[in-house]
Amino acid sequence: PVTPTRHKHMHSLLNEEPANEKECTYQAALHESYAREFMSKSALVGMQSTAVLQSMFCDRLSGQLAAQEEKRKKKKKGQLNGDGLLRLLTGDEFYNRVVAHQEA
Repeated sequence: PVTPTRHKHMHSLLNEEPANEKECTYQAALHESYAREFMSKSALVGMQSTAVLQSMFCDRLSGQLAAQEEKRKKKKKGQLNGDGLLRLLTGDEFYNRVVAHQEA
């Protein structure tokens, strides 16, 4: 998890008045660094949120797909001749399948 940026932990140098041009430059660089850190953390939180939402969506779709496959499986159990092949209705193999289907 990403920890939120805590502004109370900012460096104490940012509260002081710069004594010269060099300190002013350092303070500006420190401000920019904190701003970049904030932007990076914001982007990372956004990516984590996206990943969580996508995971939830995939779980939902997975459940729907499993239910759909189960429904199709039940539907196929009711058909002895559902594979599209021609059958001789008095043949031994087909008769045995009918008997097995009725026992199930």
